[in-house]
Amino acid sequence: MLGVDVSLIFRLATLAIIITIFYTFLKQAGRDEYAYMTLLAGLAIALLWVIPLIMDLFRAVRSVFQLY
Repeated sequence: MLGVDVSLIFRLATLAIIITIFYTFLKQAGRDEYAYMTLLAGLAIALLWVIPLIMDLFRAVRSVFQLY
């Protein structure tokens, strides 16, 4: 396996809970623009955490099938 650390799953779950709380609070307060910006910021952070793992996966697949 690629040696994926389980802590990433917990970090993503924690981020999702925090973003959900902020989104709900801001939506109820009538600050829809800030709620959407918070949602987009959380998505960007999650992608920054996940993209390196996806790149490692593609490198592993390429080395297994000896592409390029």
